[in-house]
Amino acid sequence: MKPTLHLLSGEEREAIAEAAHNLLDRIGVRLTEPEARELLRRAGARIEGDRVFIPPHLIVQAVECAPSAISIFARHGGEAMRLEGRNIYYGAHTDAPDVLDPFTRERRPCLKQDVIGNAVLADSLPNIHFITASGLTADCPPEIADRVSLAQCLQHSTKPVLTMPISLDSLRDMREMAALAVGGDSALRARSNVIVYAEPVSPLLHPDESIGKLLYCAEHGLPVAYVPYAAMGGTAPQSQAAIIAQLCAESLSALVVHQLKRPGAPFIFGGMASVMDMKTTVFSYGAPEFQLGNSLMAEMAHYFELPNFGTGGTSDSQTFDGQAILEAASSCMMASLVGANLIHDVGLLGSATVVMPEMIAATDEIAAMLSHLFGAVAVDADSLSLNLFAGVETRGEFVTHPYTLEHMRDVWYSQLLYRGGDKEWADSERLAFESRVNTRTRALIEQHQPPLLPADTAECIERIALRGALRERFLNPNPAQELAFEPLRPQSSQRFLWVFSVFSVNSVVKSLVADSHFCNSSVGLSMYQNFEVRLSAWKISSTCATVRPR
Repeated sequence: MKPTLHLLSGEEREAIAEAAHNLLDRIGVRLTEPEARELLRRAGARIEGDRVFIPPHLIVQAVECAPSAISIFARHGGEAMRLEGRNIYYGAHTDAPDVLDPFTRERRPCLKQDVIGNAVLADSLPNIHFITASGLTADCPPEIADRVSLAQCLQHSTKPVLTMPISLDSLRDMREMAALAVGGDSALRARSNVIVYAEPVSPLLHPDESIGKLLYCAEHGLPVAYVPYAAMGGTAPQSQAAIIAQLCAESLSALVVHQLKRPGAPFIFGGMASVMDMKTTVFSYGAPEFQLGNSLMAEMAHYFELPNFGTGGTSDSQTFDGQAILEAASSCMMASLVGANLIHDVGLLGSATVVMPEMIAATDEIAAMLSHLFGAVAVDADSLSLNLFAGVETRGEFVTHPYTLEHMRDVWYSQLLYRGGDKEWADSERLAFESRVNTRTRALIEQHQPPLLPADTAECIERIALRGALRERFLNPNPAQELAFEPLRPQSSQRFLWVFSVFSVNSVVKSLVADSHFCNSSVGLSMYQNFEVRLSAWKISSTCATVRPR
């Protein structure tokens, strides 16, 4: 029997669900997206201004209609995750505003190369099951950073990707990129290797952009995790029960819209229930209230029988230290015990401001330990046989017993934890745990070679990733206006102009002109004809982050 943790009684679950129903029925949510409002109106919701009031029977219908299990596939087409029940999977973060470089020990802005390195690292770790591309790299235009991050994850890992599009246009491009990676639109719909992340704004506000992504995912059969984030005392009441009711209401109201759009479309329920530290105003990623709140949301997902979104391997620490390991291990243990399905944010520290590759490697070890710790214990005739004790009265040991030789490999052996003596530790230069993790992290990033996509497929994915920048940068009312890139942390006052250095500029523009959205523009052809001339006047820089006209 596997150990499990139940934090709520059946009556308490029902009370929280009823509170969520009452919130949606009596207080409602702010929602202005036209299609969603029309779907809700036709279904019987009451609309007053920008607020929509959803009756309980619509919530019940949506929960019953939504699938209780979702399969997510690897890039090669095999099932990688089955999101249902208490199945647990861990996912590594590949980018954040900053990264703690494992090679230089420097904290600096996250770059595209870091996304590649972290994707390779996650691909190499057996207990990291998916990766997250959030699009926060500093060395590419901010409006396409999400697409660039996804492109690197698709190319440098075979594992599923949780992607965070910044806009509906991004999501359209991302779907096209993911389809290329798995063999086409029909293959993506049947065996999706991506999960789309979208979220409301707490309390009880659904932005048009978020609902647009939700509707698009429903239409195209893309699994979507619609996950509110709230903090007690900040964007939710200072009550553990109330914040869970609020997050349930926010996620369930999205589920209603989603299922009205396309009944049976894959939806992942969840919410991140944190607390605002009144001393620092930080929304914590390591507090016990954060871990408890996320565990309660997993319990409510089990109550609704919906695949659920969890969090683990996180910390408020600003570096890879004892605090980081303590908070990450604690969060992973809680998420595992309550059976959170999709445990994301592994390696995200500093209250979600910095990704630490070492923490990804350490959490792989934590997950392996927890998997063994929470595995089923064999209690049967073989494991309790009196023959196991035969001869012990004269032999006095079990080292030479055949059962020991047969089962000694059932014991879990760590790749990072030390169990030797003091002399051996001294001979190994007394390397601390953090140093051992750093050594392994660097080795995996440098040595692991994930299967790569065919070169032409990878090039097409890169083209799509950059296409959005061309649309937005060149389709402006002043064709003569030049665009300058300026580093986020410039070493000098010189401005640089940015060029597409990943592959042929000419092929990028041809790809763009072939795109139906771009073809409809009257400036599309003239932009292409003048592109090479304009390019010759540009300076090249490899460090760029912010674009502004000059």
